[in-house]
Amino acid sequence: MDKWIIDKKSATEAKVSITSDTRALKKWSSFERDVSDNPFYHPKHKRIKKLKVPSYPTGTYRYKKEPLRVVYYPDKKKRVVFPLEAGTATDIPYKKRSSK
Repeated sequence: MDKWIIDKKSATEAKVSITSDTRALKKWSSFERDVSDNPFYHPKHKRIKKLKVPSYPTGTYRYKKEPLRVVYYPDKKKRVVFPLEAGTATDIPYKKRSSK
């Protein structure tokens, strides 16, 4: 089966938020390798998960490999993965709780 392509423009924009964290930046190549094989499934439990967060479009997924988290959207027709945001466990927007 053909590999998926990762959109370079959106990948560059997403990586900007993790450039200060060298541990997360080192895990980026794992993200690219794993998601280009299959953006919907990974044999390691909870590595890839479909998000049900209203602030993201339907069909958005999350890739997690400590400390890296990447939110991305796979386009099935074009076989392209669009990284939307990247961050660590403490600063990724989908996990931030509102202060009461």
